[in-house]
Amino acid sequence: MKKNNSAFSNFVSPILVLVLICFVVTFALAMAYGVTKPIIDKNNLKESNKAKSELIPEAKGEFKNYDGKLVVVQKNKIYVTEASKAVNGSGVVVTVNSNSYGGTLTAMIGIDNKGKITNVKIMSAQDTPGIGTKAQDPKHLGQYKGLSDLGSETIKDSKSKVKYITGASISSQAIHESVFAGLKQYKAMGGAK
Repeated sequence: MKKNNSAFSNFVSPILVLVLICFVVTFALAMAYGVTKPIIDKNNLKESNKAKSELIPEAKGEFKNYDGKLVVVQKNKIYVTEASKAVNGSGVVVTVNSNSYGGTLTAMIGIDNKGKITNVKIMSAQDTPGIGTKAQDPKHLGQYKGLSDLGSETIKDSKSKVKYITGASISSQAIHESVFAGLKQYKAMGGAK
């Protein structure tokens, strides 16, 4: 039996095979991404419009993204990521990120064409289950309905029109800051018209 101890067969050949495998796998992943991205984007848009419709039902699911300046209350801490106006002028939906106890909290705030909050929906949060998530309870979020002014940017301030949840004050504050930023964005947009 003849042994082939050449440098090519011992070192170069396996390296070429691995590089070829890497190229094939990379190409396959790129193709899969190209096929699935439009589907994922479409589903995300559908989910977003569904959430917006829950906040402003009168809009009948028809929203136009606002392409003006988005409000930044505190850089990388409290900022608007998206604002959409109902096509029929019935209201505005503002998506805001704020820092909460467990990380970034994303909230959608619905504001009608009179400047009153219709609803607040928490889209994502990593707060402690059972404690921090108490601030996401519909009863707590319901305090914002009908308000056009929060009284204070800080939920623990005596002027605040919303009460915080004991044991979840950081989460309560994050939601409050999101709603505050949403109202600020609404005013910066000139309302729903």
